[in-house]
Amino acid sequence: MKFNQIIVLCILIFLGITVIININSTQKFDNTASFFDDVLEKNGSLNVVTAIYLDYRLYDSLFEVIVFFVAAFGVSMVLDKLPRNNTGSDEQIDYEYDVVDMRMSISGNIIFFMSLLFSIYIMITGHLGPGGGFVGGVIAGTGLLVISGTRDVEAMENGLKKMGIHLIEKIIMFFIPISGIVGIILNRQGLQNFLPPGEPGTLISGGNALLFNLLIGFKVFAGTWTILYNFVRHRGSI
Repeated sequence: MKFNQIIVLCILIFLGITVIININSTQKFDNTASFFDDVLEKNGSLNVVTAIYLDYRLYDSLFEVIVFFVAAFGVSMVLDKLPRNNTGSDEQIDYEYDVVDMRMSISGNIIFFMSLLFSIYIMITGHLGPGGGFVGGVIAGTGLLVISGTRDVEAMENGLKKMGIHLIEKIIMFFIPISGIVGIILNRQGLQNFLPPGEPGTLISGGNALLFNLLIGFKVFAGTWTILYNFVRHRGSI
């Protein structure tokens, strides 16, 4: 079994144990007439949808992240068994961009930069208005898809590895369920907010919403790139 497969197996086992620990101590709230007032008082998010999927129904979001993580890993594991697209020599060449139009390269860089900025904005304000981690991660991944059309994807993958993107992705998969245990320790409720709700309408508010949006957004971004890179690397073999 490869090292990456061992890491993924450990993550899944840990997630399962964490769910069992948290399952009997989930957050409960009164069935009041005004649910929105309850959200503002206990969560602090202006975006009620964010409060629901990152607080009251965080298990749903947690399992969605797990499904995406397993899907990205599955694509990588299955396609690793297929031959790469070679040109007949020992040197692997994924793309040859010697004659790429410079205007296309510049346009790709601009689109990626704008997508990255917009995705960060969507993630850090997801508890105040429309947006969130899932949407922000997809936007950043789409920008990376655009720029990959004008660059060597193998060089991009090596650059991301040097930045530790894949290591951070695995750490996030450990940290999200750990936050559930922190909720039990501090508030006696699994996956409960351990950060203060703050003043509704301000950036630092919503309890754990801002933190989770950033973590989930980064995870979706990294997973999107993993799927894209593996499909491009094995093009012609599938």
